[in-house]
Amino acid sequence: MTPKRIDISLFGEIAWRAQLGCTDLVMKLIAHRGWSAGPGENSLAAFARAARDGRISGVEFDVCLAADSDTLVVSHGPPPHVENALTLDVALSLLSPTDLDLFVEVKETGLACRVIERLVASNVARRSVVFAFAAVARSFPWEGARPVRLGIIVKYPWNLNRAVRRYAPDVLLLGWDARAWTRVAFRAWWSVFSLEQLARRHHVPVVVGIVQRMDDLHWLSRQRLYGVVADVDRTIGRSARPD
Repeated sequence: MTPKRIDISLFGEIAWRAQLGCTDLVMKLIAHRGWSAGPGENSLAAFARAARDGRISGVEFDVCLAADSDTLVVSHGPPPHVENALTLDVALSLLSPTDLDLFVEVKETGLACRVIERLVASNVARRSVVFAFAAVARSFPWEGARPVRLGIIVKYPWNLNRAVRRYAPDVLLLGWDARAWTRVAFRAWWSVFSLEQLARRHHVPVVVGIVQRMDDLHWLSRQRLYGVVADVDRTIGRSARPD
């Protein structure tokens, strides 16, 4: 069976709400781990802060299992005890009444269907993207109808065409890691090639992260991307006060 993408216009949902005083910014700002990586990440407080800030379009967060339980929890890595963890259901009870887009990174294989089930049950499926690195994304339910958008993180640009052919993802996620040279290499590569043309060629929204510098945010805005995942405190910083 051929994978089926959700029918979504590339630019139909683009709505940059982060009014940074720059007219060239036209893309979604997605708060990394709810707001920013570090203390307070992937927490109800982070989600509430993002929900109050009219300049934030969505939140990105991680889902895995607690080490001592089969319960889905919101955490970058497996917490040792589920009783001290934020469960996915509790997180969704806060996020469901908001209008935030939800970018859910699945950290372990075999969890995607359960995560999707909870998103559907919470009535947030239509504004959700479930994604992962390739090693985990291989286990996603790519075949048939998709109640949520499915995405894949492509680490190297020469793997993009292969990933699109194999999975027909609804969203492509690109970027760099904590090593400084990967950020430099990304900007060098995509200064020669075009992120906008990549999106148009494959008819798929492109999201880039993790942005931690204001100059990167401005550079990416000129690439006409669908969105960026950013550490809010490190980019727009203290100017990102709730409306």
